[in-house]
Amino acid sequence: MATSVLLGVAACGDSGSEDAATGVGNSSVAADDQSLEPEMTVDPGPAPVVEVLDAGAGERRVLSYGPSREPETVEVAQSGTARTEVPGAQARVDETPEQTLTVEGRSEPDVDRAQRATVTVREFASVDELRAAQFATAAGFTVTWTRSADGTVRELGLAAPVDATDAARAGVEITANAISDATVVFPTEAIGPGARWTVTHQVDDAVAPTRVMTYQLVGIEGDLATVRMEITAPDTADTLTAPAPDGGPGVTLDVETYEVAGSGELTVDLRAALPVDGRTESSTRAVYVDPETGQRTTHDEDSVLSFRSGT
Repeated sequence: MATSVLLGVAACGDSGSEDAATGVGNSSVAADDQSLEPEMTVDPGPAPVVEVLDAGAGERRVLSYGPSREPETVEVAQSGTARTEVPGAQARVDETPEQTLTVEGRSEPDVDRAQRATVTVREFASVDELRAAQFATAAGFTVTWTRSADGTVRELGLAAPVDATDAARAGVEITANAISDATVVFPTEAIGPGARWTVTHQVDDAVAPTRVMTYQLVGIEGDLATVRMEITAPDTADTLTAPAPDGGPGVTLDVETYEVAGSGELTVDLRAALPVDGRTESSTRAVYVDPETGQRTTHDEDSVLSFRSGT
């Protein structure tokens, strides 16, 4: 439900600035001058399991992340919708119009051939003026990933500006998690164009705790690797225990439908902090049934995440 949280964090707020020519609200400050709170670290969970399905053809090499030669500016855009229908209540619909974080990233060596990748938020822009105002304090937010040479995220660090609003904190933190999920994990074996491999993650999901990412190496040129990806969630549970609406004992619901799907294509610079180009789309379709009343609760969610190298 992480996207649902993001979709709802900016329901109200102060008015913001708007570009008269484009109608897009923007916020930016001198991020380097911001005072940051102590970094908060997040455990990304167990390391994924990687399996090579096809090593590919032509010249093969081990693809591994390394330190950046110079800072890279990337625009990270998100948008999405979520609709939840609960018996006896009005349907809740949350929409996130496209919003863009412009970040500057760099990476440096860490212990055991790991990569320490850091991005600093330079600017937030949204077609929604209120959302732009709420996220004005996002500038200066710093996110750091420590990841193995193959791309496995070992640790996520978040350092917020001392004057950041709750909305800005929530938005950046959820975007940081989305970027972590989009980080391509490569096999430790040599692969070539056409190679296919799976990366299996364990996630915090009571119904489908496993995510399988299937990658295909479309091409490799120098440090730039282009990959296609598909996401599935196999082995879903038959029941879900959920909190009762009145705060009483939890209720057990039958899982009638639970489908997670995603796809996309990313251009990965092995020396950059995050992908420099590409787009991913994901969706969740869920139907829960109360075994006693037969009433159905449904949840539908769609989200888009894209990367574009800045000028």
